[in-house]
Amino acid sequence: MFAIIFHNPTSGTKGVDKQSLLAAIKLANIDGEYVSTKSDDFEKALDQKADLFVAAGGDGTIRKIIIGAREKKVPIAIFPLGTANNVARSLGISGTPQELVETWDLEHAIPFDLGVAQGSWGTTSFIESFGVGLFPQYLISAGEEDKLEGAENLLQGRKLLQKALKKAKPAVLEIRVDGKALKGDFLGVEVLNISFTGPGLPLGQRADATDRKLDVVCFETNAKQDLAKWLDAPSDSAPPVVSRQASEVQITWRNVANRLDDKTFTNEDAIQTAELSCEKKPTAVLIPKKLAIQKVHERKAGEPVATR
Repeated sequence: MFAIIFHNPTSGTKGVDKQSLLAAIKLANIDGEYVSTKSDDFEKALDQKADLFVAAGGDGTIRKIIIGAREKKVPIAIFPLGTANNVARSLGISGTPQELVETWDLEHAIPFDLGVAQGSWGTTSFIESFGVGLFPQYLISAGEEDKLEGAENLLQGRKLLQKALKKAKPAVLEIRVDGKALKGDFLGVEVLNISFTGPGLPLGQRADATDRKLDVVCFETNAKQDLAKWLDAPSDSAPPVVSRQASEVQITWRNVANRLDDKTFTNEDAIQTAELSCEKKPTAVLIPKKLAIQKVHERKAGEPVATR
């Protein structure tokens, strides 16, 4: 088997380099080639023939590989080397490269959905979330801060989100979920493809990147204090939000920022509308064998798929 490792050398995990990554895949009897996502050869490498692509880095790196390779029909494995690692967390992927390679099996790839957003800007794909209001404003403020390392970065992000909550005002939003209006007084909305987002927050209780649906999560104005408190210990309880699952979502907004994954846009001078759904063809992503088998059994039994 031949794999191409796409590595972000500036990702959060220290001590992981070209040699260690190539040595790790040798444990699974895989020959490989190393490509830095910062190199000029990155785009060309996506066109090379391979049995497996490996995305080694944080959520931004994983997004780049999954979206860049979605037409290649090559399964993708993940080495989570970032800080939040929202995609890996949502899929149940954790561990060092040398631990993960021995859980790989091409027969245990799952169909990973890509979200698609259509608007005045054209058509764009997302793997984590499309949001309006609260979260985009938080991301804008976070971009103005010096990035810290590891857990400190997540703690800083959650504190910045709490500050954004205090300043947040009701957003001018119209939300339609599978054709039905979702009414309420909201600070913002996130349309999630995976369960974790932002600074490692399990906001999408129903989100599952394999079910062809999106999780619409709305932040009620009167739940400000509850949400701020939840951010202190987000793993202890369900988030105080309004959520719905949907195949198609329409959002119209004005005078507020929006985001697509980690990219933010102001667009505050015009009314904007986005049509959101899943792309027709999912991407194959490897998850640990035990989790893949569990998902198959759950599907056959008709039970909800656990996302974390």
